[in-house]
Amino acid sequence: MTPRTFWAILIKILGVYIILESITYIPEYLVSMYSFSMAFQYPDNHGGSMSSFFMAIIYTVSIVVIYGLVLYYSIFKTDWIIDKLKLDQGFTDERFEFNIHRSTILKIVVMVMGGLLLIEGFPRLCENILAYVQTVKNYNKISEVPSAKYILFTSIQIFIGYFMLTCSRMIVNFIERKRRGPIAESSGE
Repeated sequence: MTPRTFWAILIKILGVYIILESITYIPEYLVSMYSFSMAFQYPDNHGGSMSSFFMAIIYTVSIVVIYGLVLYYSIFKTDWIIDKLKLDQGFTDERFEFNIHRSTILKIVVMVMGGLLLIEGFPRLCENILAYVQTVKNYNKISEVPSAKYILFTSIQIFIGYFMLTCSRMIVNFIERKRRGPIAESSGE
């Protein structure tokens, strides 16, 4: 394994980790923005101002954009990052001795991240379901129950974790497709 390959694997692992974190945090930002916007429907009760609302929108949009850019560059433009930061220069050895293929490492990382999503999401889902059951009788509509939105987000988080565990090879193939080049059509006859 060359230093360039090592850094490419490490940066892609960082990208997968950022996906994991964005699955957890971006929905929370969106729910916060929805709750924040609801506060401005009744400004006398909550005392909010329109300028703070727009600042919150700008803040949330910038967080989503930064997550997206870091994700894009860490997964699909790893060579650009390695070149700009000169990560593969200054090594005395041309090769590192690891006998594990890079796609195997990425598959392990995807599976670990999927497992972490499941481990983190299941208790939160149980907590949100319990909060929903305890508070549902106080509301007229299901959409008004605060924990209903979190049940949806944690369910999606669990589904994504399960998908990462069961379809890790497909995810690694998607990540590695640019390095491998276009897939040639096979002539089966």
